[in-house]
Amino acid sequence: MPSRRPLALVLLITTVLSIAIALWTHVTYPMPGYQADTVEWATTGHVADTFTPLAYPLFAGPAYRLAGDHGIVLLQIFLQLALAAVCYRLLRELNLPPSWSAYGSLPVALFPDLILSVTKLWDLPLGTLLFLLIVLACLHIAHSVAAPTLKLTATAALIFAAAIFCRPNLILLAPILLILLFLRSTNLQPARAAAHAAILLIITAAGFSLLGIASHGSIYFPRNGPYNLYAGHNPQTKAALLNHLNAEYSLIPDFYASHPGEPIPDFYSPQIGATYNQRSIDFAIHHPLEEIKLLFLKLFIFFHPDTKLHALFSPYGLVKSFLALPSFLFLAALLLPGRLHLTFDDKLLFAFEVVYILPFLLTNSDPRFRTPLDALLLLHLVSLLYRRYNANLAQASLSSS
Repeated sequence: MPSRRPLALVLLITTVLSIAIALWTHVTYPMPGYQADTVEWATTGHVADTFTPLAYPLFAGPAYRLAGDHGIVLLQIFLQLALAAVCYRLLRELNLPPSWSAYGSLPVALFPDLILSVTKLWDLPLGTLLFLLIVLACLHIAHSVAAPTLKLTATAALIFAAAIFCRPNLILLAPILLILLFLRSTNLQPARAAAHAAILLIITAAGFSLLGIASHGSIYFPRNGPYNLYAGHNPQTKAALLNHLNAEYSLIPDFYASHPGEPIPDFYSPQIGATYNQRSIDFAIHHPLEEIKLLFLKLFIFFHPDTKLHALFSPYGLVKSFLALPSFLFLAALLLPGRLHLTFDDKLLFAFEVVYILPFLLTNSDPRFRTPLDALLLLHLVSLLYRRYNANLAQASLSSS
């Protein structure tokens, strides 16, 4: 079979299922703010509010301007195809053959939370795609024959800028990119290695700024950081995580407890950010043991099935439990007898996987935040299974000879 045929088949399957979903399901708005911001951008050319990131409204706005929700659905079908193609390229970069790379991309391309988002107006597939693109760019840098070229560094910076603009917490990935650039620039003079790092930072900052201007009209940084920080560090956080799988639900009970009888304020107000930061710090200082417990609870919630809407043992809950398996399957592939030798690529992927989790442990946790990580874990799992398969074949060949 020609090398491109498996990928063509994967893209065909993804296209058919995406179109079927588009035809048979209604457009929904799981996060209504994104829909409102998209309409505002399509109408006025900018979004006034900067509480949340504006990558998705900027991404979907032109399609909405042309054809309303139908335009966004069509755009998201192409987004799903791009996701399948990036998964294929990432596995090829991990030295898997075309057939393994193509069929190994299917678990991500057809992951229900992603492909069902074809008719959902939110940023889950976009954020997943950008996260995987950063990983792919770093693998390209790691596999550079000599030092990475300026073009490759600039490309990685542009992708990184878009990823941070979509999900600001991904800024924590910056040390991975910088360390990787220095590791792969050992053949360069130290000054040239530093120049690559400077180019990465400058282009990332410029790209982030231009995206802000395109979406908001001026450079900005989303204001929801202090909000999420305080949601994850207050006396009601534990109860909210256990009862609702999201610490945002702690804010109203905490306000009632600390301000009895007062009217509920606007929790998204620009003026309240400094208060959130200060109260988060105060809580951490005065409740160190509770902070340690919350750290482990957030980790538990992050990998918990997303059963906010249905009970765990309902049909929907069982499906969500199945979708929470990637991390456990990945650990099993790592720890089963006959452990594989870990390559530099494995260590690089581990770095992305661990750092991705950190901001949710530091702020707010929710199972739905796990989807981009699940996508990477599934691809890493395919790579491990391929190497185990080859190792078993080699062992069988030695035994028979």
